Amino acid sequence: MGTVVKKLGLLSIFAFPLGVILYRTNLVGFGTAFSIVKNGVMFGAVLFVIGVLYWFITRNKNPQSAKAALVGGLIALIPVIPLGLQASKAKSLPFIHNISTDIVNPPQFDKVTSLRTSKDNPLEYDVQTLAKQQQAGYPDIKTHFTELSVDQALTKAKNTAESLGWEIVNVDAEQGLLEATETTLLWGFKDDIVVRIQANADSTAVDLRSVSRFGQSDIGANAARIEKFLTKFKSAEE
Repeated sequence: MGTVVKKLGLLSIFAFPLGVILYRTNLVGFGTAFSIVKNGVMFGAVLFVIGVLYWFITRNKNPQSAKAALVGGLIALIPVIPLGLQASKAKSLPFIHNISTDIVNPPQFDKVTSLRTSKDNPLEYDVQTLAKQQQAGYPDIKTHFTELSVDQALTKAKNTAESLGWEIVNVDAEQGLLEATETTLLWGFKDDIVVRIQANADSTAVDLRSVSRFGQSDIGANAARIEKFLTKFKSAEE
């Protein structure tokens, strides 16, 4: 019994990479891939419970088998922990995927629109529903004001975007606009970003908007992307 649990535990940890690989190679859709991952995690959780119970019951009578079952249960727990933490994080954050530093007049996309399909999330920013949720979940996402000129800020924005590995889609100096796309490392999801540079009376406003093409909840990814950009942009000003 202990050996069986151990072998099944080793087998269960492959569900996650299998789901990702099948999706990234376009062999299955995301729904199927996610089901593989989810079922693998659920199976791993059950194996962990079985392994611990078997170890507790047989640890004195059959210590070798009990140890094998415990090891198998612990191995099966490996993908359960990070995905469980992700699920917990998702529940604690707003169920949104469209984040903007300016929630009253969000930056608008231009060239990026042609890259998106009807299957992708809409680009519209619904101020009535999104602004309140965003402020509650990400109160620090705000417009950055700089003493740089519009041209200087746009150049710095382009350099910052490139240093973060974003794919530059459009740079429009006349509109003070930069558009880019970032592909997530694991699943290969594409998220679109627009940076808007505008001159004010005594400063230059730098605004960003980041929108996921896929999924209803971004688990904080778009807000984190904006914060990362602004942190790097600000450090380059010093």
